[in-house]
Amino acid sequence: MTQLREIALEAALPELDSLSVAQTCGRACVRCAVTLCTATAVELGEHRGEGGFTWFPRSCRLCASRPAYLALLAHIQSCEQCADEPARCTEGRALRQELREARR
Repeated sequence: MTQLREIALEAALPELDSLSVAQTCGRACVRCAVTLCTATAVELGEHRGEGGFTWFPRSCRLCASRPAYLALLAHIQSCEQCADEPARCTEGRALRQELREARR
């Protein structure tokens, strides 16, 4: 799920002060606060807060897939290949595949 992770990373994270300890530790989704396990989490990488505080946010697949869905919508609105023959557009196909995997 590399592309889903990259797209989710680009989406803005919530303010650090509004998150619970479980969210800042990666035990809960930074967006919806659902409890995560290794199978359901999307790693969002290392982030630095004020004062040098390092944290490793994680997201559930549903919350991580929302930015991918929006990226797909933006892509298909401007891609002639997706309008003509969606199966031939590699970027559109990759975004659709990421969304299918996130829904599992």
